[in-house]
Amino acid sequence: MDGYDMVLECLNKQQESLNMSHRGLVVLPPGVSRLVTLKKLFLNNNQLILPPDEILHLEKLEELILDGNQLTMLPSNIGSLKHLTYLGINHNPLSVLPEALGDLTELRELWAVGCGLISLPSSIGKLSKLQKLGVHNNIITNLPSQFGSLSNLQWLNLADNKLQDLPEDINHLPSLVFINLDKNCFTDIPTVLTDMANLQILSLKFNSIRTLEDYLIPGFSRLTKLDIRENPLMDRPPHWKGLDFILLGKV
Repeated sequence: MDGYDMVLECLNKQQESLNMSHRGLVVLPPGVSRLVTLKKLFLNNNQLILPPDEILHLEKLEELILDGNQLTMLPSNIGSLKHLTYLGINHNPLSVLPEALGDLTELRELWAVGCGLISLPSSIGKLSKLQKLGVHNNIITNLPSQFGSLSNLQWLNLADNKLQDLPEDINHLPSLVFINLDKNCFTDIPTVLTDMANLQILSLKFNSIRTLEDYLIPGFSRLTKLDIRENPLMDRPPHWKGLDFILLGKV
């Protein structure tokens, strides 16, 4: 069944889910904009180049996966998808995300892995319901100060970027449990991370951390794991007794 027939069948049956992944699509089949009952749309692993503006008519859409295409930009009005809770745009050569992303106020999960992102839009701070954010394997050098407004964020992966520091407001993330900062450019563990009420796992492997000052350690005492393996700081000081949650040395 080709893409057009799939759209036609979906239209006739008023389906709520449509999977057109791995179809070699360069453009969307005709009629996609008429699928107003759709809640889930899977378009991953195609050859889409132009922003698929047709999806902006799908006002009930809750889950959209565009992973593994050739998109250099998203639809500029993507914020009109007011019911979207999950957005996957991994492995597209985007480099930037539109400010309209902040209008997706129902979004719970955002995945933009391996997109060549150099930054995140300041509007990301408006995603007050966001719980999971995966933006690893990009070239992000800093986070916007508005990042601290993500009050429901629980899980954050920023590994394999170009970060050297974090905004002070990141300690305003009361729900954050896990953060991965592996393979960045940190020379010290950011002090702001000592003041995270519910953080349990902090990973900073493969950075350039040489010291962990003793006065910072009480601030990490709530953690179940502080992983700083594969850093210049390799040897455990003799007085670090009972601090087994701090992992040092080789992986």
